[in-house]
Order: sequence, then structure tokens, then C-alpha cells
Amino acid sequence: MANDKARIGIIGYGYIGSYVYEQITSRPELGLDIAFVYNRSKDKVAALPADLVLDDLADFTSKPADLIIELAHPAISRDWGTTFLQHTDYMPLSLTALADANLETALLQTAATNGHCLYIPHGAIVGLEALNEGKNTWEEVKMVMKKPVRSLDFSGVDIDPQSIDSATTIYDGPTRGICPLYPRNVNSHAAVALGGLGFDRTHSVLVADPALEVSIIEIEARGQGVEIQIRRSNPMKGVTGVFTLVSTLASICRAKAPGTGVQIC
Repeated sequence: MANDKARIGIIGYGYIGSYVYEQITSRPELGLDIAFVYNRSKDKVAALPADLVLDDLADFTSKPADLIIELAHPAISRDWGTTFLQHTDYMPLSLTALADANLETALLQTAATNGHCLYIPHGAIVGLEALNEGKNTWEEVKMVMKKPVRSLDFSGVDIDPQSIDSATTIYDGPTRGICPLYPRNVNSHAAVALGGLGFDRTHSVLVADPALEVSIIEIEARGQGVEIQIRRSNPMKGVTGVFTLVSTLASICRAKAPGTGVQIC
């Protein structure tokens, strides 16, 4: 990727996407330009410059990007990820899509074959680089996430959120299993799995707590006498943590470095 004025394609113009757009267009010191913005609901991008709006995702090569970032839905990676990687670098924020082992393999192989990079944003996970660096050291990695009930999407599970009146563990098991159940809520779990031991060997716990006003993440990694403990508390905006805004922008800036294959950023 070119280091000078890398062109960024944005898919999804919601809470995070609009923030990324505003930061890139108002801060020239970032060294980034907008290649295009795509959003399924056209009314949300109606006020943007017409030459930056991509009406049909199939036309993404008409507005060449050095990096395409997905800020919309896991289905984008399933439907378009390998196509994007045939032409450019790709950074999905909906990392739960990669819990599909076949998709993960296809994305990695396509990136390597075409000399492009699949970037894994750290998703406001402090210390993900350390987890990645020690992936051959760890014997176990566990992540506990505690969230307000109002910040969880229960549409994929048979749980009535109104019935939860105290801190309740709603998942306890391998990370691969939690991703399809709560795809909008547990991208941080997927990031930890991708950066460390993988989806099957990473242990995920999700706690719904109506008394909470923040999202709390606790990560433990142990192996060969080494132990890492990480705790992060993050105010919530809908299903997304506020700190995710600045961490996403930082990941995009770090992704300007050249490389191929898969990289944590």
C-alpha cells in the first residue's frame, strides 16, 4: 500500500463509518483520502459528495482503494471478502464472520495469492499484539465480556432480555460458538481468537448485566510460566463501545504499512 495519501473505501456509514469519514476528511495529517463510501440505505449518504458515493458495491473497482474497510455486517465478508482481496487490502470490523473456518481460509489464501493483506483490527483490545506475539507460548486464553442487557442483540438466540434481572452468563464455551449467536456484539472475542490460539482453543464468556452502563472485557492468557491479564471498561453507544471509534481509526492508520497475508493492526 502506498504510504502517501492511502485511499480508503468505507462500507457502512453508521456510528463508526461516519466517524472514520469525518476524521479522514478533516485531518490531512492522517495522510488518508476517501476512495468511496457505500451504505445500503442511500439516505444516510445523500449529503456526501456524489463522486465519493458508491451506489453498487459491484462497482468498487471504479473508485480504486488502497484499503477497503467493512463497518457494516458480517455478510459483507462472506459475499465480497475474497473479491476485494483479489484487488486490494481488506479490513473487516465484523470479525465474527471469520468464525466460519472455510471463509477464514478463503480470505487468507486469496490475500496471499494476490499479494494483498487481510488486516485484523484490534477492536479496542489492549494488548492484542502481545497475545499475537506469544501465540506459541499460550496454553489457554480466556476472554470474559460483561455488557448491559440493552447493548446486546438477542435476535439470534432464544433468550428474552426482559427476563434478565441480574448478572447472567449467557454463553460459556469456545469462541467459534459465540460468534454466530451474537455477531454484532462479540467482534472483540473474534479478534482475540484470531490474534492468539484460534476460534476453537480460545474460551469465551458473555455476561449480560442490567446494572452495567459500560462494557467490561477481561482477558487472561497463560502458558510456560507466563501470564497476561488485561481489563478494559468502555462506555457504550448502542451495541458499540465508545473507545472503538478511536481504536478503529488507529487501526486504519497503522494499516498503511506495506505487507501481505494477515496482519494485526
